[in-house]
Amino acid sequence: MEPVKSFQNKNLKNKIALLRTDYNVPTNGKLILDCTRIDESIPTIKALLEKEAKIIILTHRGRPKGKIDISLSMEPVARELEKKIMVPVRLINKLDEDVHRYDEKIFLFENLRFYPNEEENDQDFAHKLSKLGDIYINDAFAASHRAHASLSGIPKFIPSYFGLCMAKEILALNTIFENPNRPVVALIGGSKVSTKIQLLKNLILKVDSIIIGGAMANTFLKARGVSIGASLVEDSCLQIANEILYLAEQNNVSLIFPKDAKVSKTLQDDPSAINKSLDQIEQDDMILDLGIESSKMIGGLLADAKTVIWNGPLGAIEFKPFEEGTVYVAQRLAKMCLENNTSVVVGGGDTIYGINIANTYSSYTHVSTGGGAFLEWLEGKELPGVRSVIENKKEG
Repeated sequence: MEPVKSFQNKNLKNKIALLRTDYNVPTNGKLILDCTRIDESIPTIKALLEKEAKIIILTHRGRPKGKIDISLSMEPVARELEKKIMVPVRLINKLDEDVHRYDEKIFLFENLRFYPNEEENDQDFAHKLSKLGDIYINDAFAASHRAHASLSGIPKFIPSYFGLCMAKEILALNTIFENPNRPVVALIGGSKVSTKIQLLKNLILKVDSIIIGGAMANTFLKARGVSIGASLVEDSCLQIANEILYLAEQNNVSLIFPKDAKVSKTLQDDPSAINKSLDQIEQDDMILDLGIESSKMIGGLLADAKTVIWNGPLGAIEFKPFEEGTVYVAQRLAKMCLENNTSVVVGGGDTIYGINIANTYSSYTHVSTGGGAFLEWLEGKELPGVRSVIENKKEG
């Protein structure tokens, strides 16, 4: 494994560092509802300040489609960051801004997606952005699957490195695939097989067993001739499900499915939800969570694992009591990390929502900040934002 390209040993005194972060945070008006992504950038910001660099943060919010939309301004983020690091943050919006003339040490450039050139990966725009600083640091893993100007363009022009959050992601994910402690178990949930075909095919080549939960399990159950009643299913993926079953068999990888379920007649909170074995499912039943036996079975299977990769909730976690299977597994994995030193890597927005319900976010070996980027990495794809920094040979 190559060492991750770090700025830590560089002399950055009086240099300007262009720091690409992912501040695409959920807001209600000017109120930021979740500051996780801001918090995760702070170690890199502090490390740069200690090196006496000035910092211009480049980032985006929402989908303004290349037009200025004041409701998606970075202003509230600048004020929140200022509060957290207790250092003034100046919002700037000119491509030819000379920040040396200001006393502030930290600058936040206005939403890059106000420029159509950003998502078009316009190289002239990337060149103009690069002229704002002396070095570039990518600390935005969650956006690095995008071939956008600020991610894959800027490293063509100036010395480029990874930030601390990014380095942590790359090391954690490389370790899983390049030299994992075995057995390796993947736990894959969520609602659709169609969005995880490549993921499952790649995992079959890397892991020892795959536990499948969530609504995507319904498609596999139906492909195997199990009656799933009125449950969510992708009929267009039945053939693909059979292909994946065959591929797993060829590669000697166990595919494990639920054997019972919590069911309801409607998709909403249902205090009277019933636990049923799969042969009891009625025509109007909807499978909405793992059953009691399935949860116990999965707990037992995970107990032998040395490495676990988890993506996707195992039930309709936004409705009670259908979060119980996900919470049970989240707590079980947290305990395994603590007591057995099991390596557990969790990623994907809905999965993070699930581990937050279980109150276990800080208990795992690594929680990936990137939804789409995490998935593409697990699919075996190269991320443009990662590749461009690795290929950069300029010396700072």
